[in-house]
Amino acid sequence: MFKPVFTITETILKNLTTIASSVVTVENAPLIPKWEVSIRREALLRNAHASTAIEGNPLTLDQVSQLAAGRNIMVQRKAKAEVLNYLKVLQDIPRLSR
Repeated sequence: MFKPVFTITETILKNLTTIASSVVTVENAPLIPKWEVSIRREALLRNAHASTAIEGNPLTLDQVSQLAAGRNIMVQRKAKAEVLNYLKVLQDIPRLSR
């Protein structure tokens, strides 16, 4: 069995304590509802864009945003369908996970 050799110094312990208390602060910080909606929407769009781009989808973040807003844009049918389907799945996850 692997047994790493290390020493926890006062500096390391202080940094770990600072990190742990920062995590608690961030997790318990209330978001202004208006900001939360905006942050969630931005995260949804970026997720859809990045995940479909990895698979070779050519649409830009702006085009993904336009599709999410319900606008009809001139792009390849396959690329458009892929993004719209991905957005639908992301939006359905909370309901499907119950």
